[in-house]
Amino acid sequence: MADYASLIRPTGWRIFLTRPIKKAQERFFVEQTAKFLGANWIIEAAEEGPDFLVIAGEEKFGLEVSEIFTGPQSQSGSFMKGAESINQNKLDALREKYEALQNTPLRARFVGDLSVENLAGAVTAIIKYDFASKPIGHHLVIDEDNGLRVLVTRALRAEWFSINDRVGWVDRNPHTKIADAIKDKSKKLDRYLECAGPDIRLLLVANRMNNSGKLHLQAQAKFDFCGFAKVYFLSYPEAALELVS
Repeated sequence: MADYASLIRPTGWRIFLTRPIKKAQERFFVEQTAKFLGANWIIEAAEEGPDFLVIAGEEKFGLEVSEIFTGPQSQSGSFMKGAESINQNKLDALREKYEALQNTPLRARFVGDLSVENLAGAVTAIIKYDFASKPIGHHLVIDEDNGLRVLVTRALRAEWFSINDRVGWVDRNPHTKIADAIKDKSKKLDRYLECAGPDIRLLLVANRMNNSGKLHLQAQAKFDFCGFAKVYFLSYPEAALELVS
């Protein structure tokens, strides 16, 4: 059997998204915000200044997008988000190797210890089981009493993820984090204004699909916009709202 452990050594991982993937994700968040707000936005990528130029009827504004996170952070970013990214990179590498051998889409949910040895053993068990011969929806639980359980289903599209990184507590008082994010982004506001005109807005995103983005904001909260014309808050995939200054 191949050395699957060599694929998931915890060294050299790229925690941050490449620019094209990051821009595509940001555009998706903008589209979701417009959908939640019932707004008809024509979204154009900006070469300089804020991330996007948006046309809404007779209005045209620049829109900067920024994710915010719960938990401890440093100048390099969120510790929790970094750990989630490392785990997801491990699982993506494992999925790619599996699909190179058996091109069968699986929904694989990992619970527990994502050590190199555990993951290598899990993918070996998945390959041996021969999901290619099973119907859509067929389910398997891999539990070898090593601190890792894997729930595997033959699916229409592949999705491998850590349940540990998606099930956690919600920060219900994120006012300070939001205020700090607005203040931090306002440091570049002069450049945004110069590149995109007088109407510059900010979209803050909490991706609640992951533990690092589990923030819940009360609608009545008020903020200092620090010069931004409007500030939006997207709690993906649940709701978006325009903040009150």
